[in-house]
Amino acid sequence: MEPPVRDDRVLATTRAVSAVIVPVLTAAFVILFLFPGQTRTLWGWTIRSRMTCMFMGGGYLAGALFFARAWRAREWHRLGPGIVATTVFAGSLGVATFLHWPEFNHGHVSFWAWTLLYVATPLLLPVLYVRNRAYDPGTTGPDDVAIPSWIRISMTALGAGQLLFAVALFVRPSLFLDEWPWRLTTLSARSLAAFAAFPAVMYLAFAVERRWSALRWPFETAIVGLSLVAVGAARSSGDFDDGARGWLWRAGMLVGLAFLITVWLTMRREVERAQLPSTS
Repeated sequence: MEPPVRDDRVLATTRAVSAVIVPVLTAAFVILFLFPGQTRTLWGWTIRSRMTCMFMGGGYLAGALFFARAWRAREWHRLGPGIVATTVFAGSLGVATFLHWPEFNHGHVSFWAWTLLYVATPLLLPVLYVRNRAYDPGTTGPDDVAIPSWIRISMTALGAGQLLFAVALFVRPSLFLDEWPWRLTTLSARSLAAFAAFPAVMYLAFAVERRWSALRWPFETAIVGLSLVAVGAARSSGDFDDGARGWLWRAGMLVGLAFLITVWLTMRREVERAQLPSTS
């Protein structure tokens, strides 16, 4: 059997799965971000904290934008790190579903959609990744740039720290409930841990991936998600602790967002510089 031609193609099955995921994530955003007070009747489980809804809803819209891009993509290498991060995210929520089964609204269509999504995608996405990965040439194209070492080191360190935090929050949520800046349940804590794991895994990809084009789309997904969380925090100011914890969390979020935007702008300048005609 001849090895596949490494032409960086995106398989039709990957685009088809992406097309199915987009409306599901968009609907989740609409419910949680626009109607946070109606999760008892619209969502798979009742979420009493408005800020938790904002956090999750922002993440869902960012994910929908990523898979909308995946649906229309023609180069697989732009999707790989995002698919890996989504697998970790979906697998975590699948485990959380079975750990907290009695807390879900089993009579709702949204619950069964949630369950199907988080049982199927952690199994399906790795298959798509392996099949598509065979076509990745692994080379830097003429319109691509290598990521500077300081960015790769910084993002890898950030990813390692954030992933350790996400794992701790998922495994031992009780350690964080009393210290969190807004009200959480064990289920919502584990859900937020899954949302934190997506960017963490993507940041860790900077350790092994040098091509900016391979990380730009999932990186922009993280920026969109965190920006929406910032908007949600402004809309949910009443949920936050009045003391230092609430202000520190929001300040840290804004600092993190500013850092991500700085990295993005730096890489944009690198791309523009690489596209300038040579004067030699």
